[in-house]
Parts: sequence; structure tokens; C-alpha cells
Amino acid sequence: MESRMKERLQQKPVVLALSAFACLLWGSAFPSLKISYELISLPPDDWGAKVLFAGYRFFLAALLLIFTATVVFRIKIRIPRNILPWTFLLGLLQTALQYFFFYNGLAYSTGIKGSIIGATGSLFVVILSRMYYKNDPLTPAKVLGLLVGFVGVMVANMAKGALDFSISFVGEGFLLISSFVGALGTILAKELAATVHPVLVTAYQMFFGSVLLILTGGIASGLGSVVFDWRSGLLLLYLAFASATAFSIWYSILKYNKAGEVAVYRFLIPIWGTLLSAIFLGESIGLNTIVALAMVSAGIALVNKRRPEPPMLGA
Repeated sequence: MESRMKERLQQKPVVLALSAFACLLWGSAFPSLKISYELISLPPDDWGAKVLFAGYRFFLAALLLIFTATVVFRIKIRIPRNILPWTFLLGLLQTALQYFFFYNGLAYSTGIKGSIIGATGSLFVVILSRMYYKNDPLTPAKVLGLLVGFVGVMVANMAKGALDFSISFVGEGFLLISSFVGALGTILAKELAATVHPVLVTAYQMFFGSVLLILTGGIASGLGSVVFDWRSGLLLLYLAFASATAFSIWYSILKYNKAGEVAVYRFLIPIWGTLLSAIFLGESIGLNTIVALAMVSAGIALVNKRRPEPPMLGA
């Protein structure tokens, strides 16, 4: 069963389809969050309430995953005691710190720079993967593909406003830290998924991370700063489902593939976000979005380009 799963999740078309779907779910968070903030009348500069909202979202996602693991996959939710501290660390990195620095940084930066700096997470993953794994080399095609994909993300955001080059530590600095700790979490998740089922890895890290986010947001803005009605509650449920599903898929792909090769797919997240925002929020799609999608697709193709096998001796 394990060998069959490994073979299936290493097939390029399967990796492409699942990665694109995971990024579609992550990208759907852009319009969903914007609509949710309007429904609960969340002030744009209240980062504490946003952190609290994220905490509720990931806590609910953890509960959904625990239910799925026990009822659907028949997995025992207990994990080895020696693994527990590492899942806590993953929750600290991938959920708590990443979103804490992201929301704080975005409060002192712009959405355009937030999207572009967020894309540096893929670059960090490739660099860290090259440092940590000997079998994940940084080839010229991979470098070119990542650069083309990154420029594609920049192109997608150019029409949203002028990109200024002002930098502050609590703004752009925090956004960079968010991307870096997220990349660290990706490497750690790959290691944990090798010994623990990816669904359990996702559930535990989201549970630990969400508790930290709820405590942080509650202290900063008060637990009463986020109040749901039935519409915002349904959106919260969808966001929890999207996060749980996307992270579970992503960790499953990471388990059987090189982190440096699948990282490029995450450039699709802001592209999906732009397309879905156009559908649900009525935002316009310009030529830049089409060009950006083409560039990201080209970047993915370059990174995953098959390298010729070395000729066999005596052939």
C-alpha cells in the first residue's frame, strides 16, 4: 500500500494536479478572508483580531483533520512521544509564527509587497533544501524556473498599484521572517511526514499553532473582538476545510518528492487568489494576470524538466 502510494505521488502529472489544487484552496483564502472581515466588521488595522480569527480557523481545521483521521482513514491519533515536541515546533513555525509575523508585517506594509515577499517562501525552501538534502541540487534550470516564477508573481501584482521600495523592519522585515519560518516549517514537515501520517502531522501542528494564535490574538484584542454570524461562520468552516485539505495534500507530496522541486508550485497561490478575487469580488483581470500565469507555468516546467540520464558504461 505504501509503495503504491509512493509511486502514485511521485508521478509528475499527479504532483502537478494535487499541487495546483492545494494552491487553489490556499488562493481561495484571499477573497474568503476579505469577505469574512467585512461580514464581522473587522477593522483593517486590528492585527490582533486577525490573528485571533486565524487561530479559530486553524483550531477548527485541526478538529476536522482529527475527525477525518479517526473516522475516514481509521488512523490512531496518538503519535510517538518523542515526535510530539517536533510537531509542537512545526505548529510554532508553520502556523503561529508565520501568521503572527505576516499579519503584523502586513499592517505596516502593502498588499502588493505582501504578495511578492510571500512568494520568497518558495526561494527559501529551495535554498534550505539544497543545504539540508544532498540529493536536491540547485541546477541552472531550477534557478531559472524559480526566477521566472517569482517575476510572474511580481507581474501579477503590478496592476494593483505602484510598487514602492521603502523598507521597514516591522513591515517588510516581518513579512520576510514570515516567509522564512514558513520555509523552515516545510523542511520540518517533510521530515515528520516520513515517520508520521501527513494528516496527523497537519492536525497536530495546526492544533498547537492555533492555540498559540488564539492566546496571542485574545491578549492583543480580546476574545470578544471576533463575533460570527451564520454567514461568517460558514466562511470560517470553509477556510478551515481549505487549510486542512491543502496542508494535508502538501505534506503528502513533500513526503515523496524533493522539497526544492515542489516549492515552485506555491507561486500559483497569488495567481489563483487574483483569479478567484475577480470571480467573487468583481476585481478586474488584466493582461498582466495572463502573462503572470504563463510565466509561473513556464517556471514550473523548467524546475521539473527531466534531466537526461547519464549514459551507461559500455553502451
